[in-house]
Amino acid sequence: MFSRDSRAETRADAAKPGAISTPPPRFSGPIGVVSNAAAPSYQPASPDRPTSILGPDISIYGEQLILKTKGSLLIQGHIEGDVHGETVTVDDGAHVKGVITARTIAIQGGVKGELKGSNVILHEHSVVEADIIQERLTVADGAHFEGSVKKAKDASEVTPDLS
Repeated sequence: MFSRDSRAETRADAAKPGAISTPPPRFSGPIGVVSNAAAPSYQPASPDRPTSILGPDISIYGEQLILKTKGSLLIQGHIEGDVHGETVTVDDGAHVKGVITARTIAIQGGVKGELKGSNVILHEHSVVEADIIQERLTVADGAHFEGSVKKAKDASEVTPDLS
């Protein structure tokens, strides 16, 4: 069993100079303002809905593959298929080949295909070869973009299928 003394000793040991502490994991994601400074911590689109994370060790490939989430999705691995969600973030080092449809799309890694979103953000080191249909587009200095951009005629063009 634990006692107050053992917990106090553990805290004291962690506070000693030279003690090794592991920093918390860094998640990047959609942010309201695109800047060339280091990205702030990832904030989910809504505290009510959890963020799903496809880690860097995950690769998903399939014919007619469609991933759907009613919340936020942080992609750190590689996906070949279509993605639908409220908020979809392709993290630095991640890659998606397919169509991403979401209310907010933030790209920090690579995408080849098509982006359909109300708010599309291409961050500084992103590499995007895609046709973009959007209501609002933000491209950071240093982002690589090749493709076409079209303003959505109505909201149905950029609304994700979350059924």
